[in-house]
Amino acid sequence: MRQTTDVSRRALVKGALALGASAVIVGGVTAPRRALASGESPAVDGANADVQYGFLVYASKCVNCEKCVAACRQGNGLSDDTPDRRRIMVVSNDKGGELSVSTSCMHCAQPSCMRVCPAGAISKGSHGIVSVDTDRCIGCKYCYQACPYDVPRYNTVAMDKCDCCLGAGVAPGETPYCVSACIFNALKYGPLEELKGQEPDAVVIASINDPSCLVRG
Repeated sequence: MRQTTDVSRRALVKGALALGASAVIVGGVTAPRRALASGESPAVDGANADVQYGFLVYASKCVNCEKCVAACRQGNGLSDDTPDRRRIMVVSNDKGGELSVSTSCMHCAQPSCMRVCPAGAISKGSHGIVSVDTDRCIGCKYCYQACPYDVPRYNTVAMDKCDCCLGAGVAPGETPYCVSACIFNALKYGPLEELKGQEPDAVVIASINDPSCLVRG
């Protein structure tokens, strides 16, 4: 079953690439921020609390250096047994060339993972960020099967995924470590509608679950 999902995800990438020469698919490291104490929540920008935030990916600028992947791991203090939250795919464009595309959780408007979780461990909170409560996760892997973007991964404790660095103390709406680390400006993060306004030619990754990720060549 997972092979079918993986193939479908790659097909989505190629499908977006086919939209046009400039259209593709998806969605210096700063000093580490203070990690949250147990039960503590990051400060929230009340003015934008209900605004959906997301990622804008410039595929033509990505050189597959994996600085975003490393910054995510370091900034969030991921354990050795925790898979990468951000991954880079190499896909073919309509001209026969190759593009590197950096992806993570899509923070969908209608998350399948949240809908199927029997433990109520997944929630969509301020700024539209989808996060997991590791204390409530029972490891059933229903979210793993339901996600069309192959996002949920597991360590020895629970399911793990991108939360826009909330767990590392980054306040909702502030720049995640992956974006700060990209020296080629291949990643942007902010209110989704603002990102659309900045790049009218950018396209949404797909229609499934209304993901909060735009891509541009």
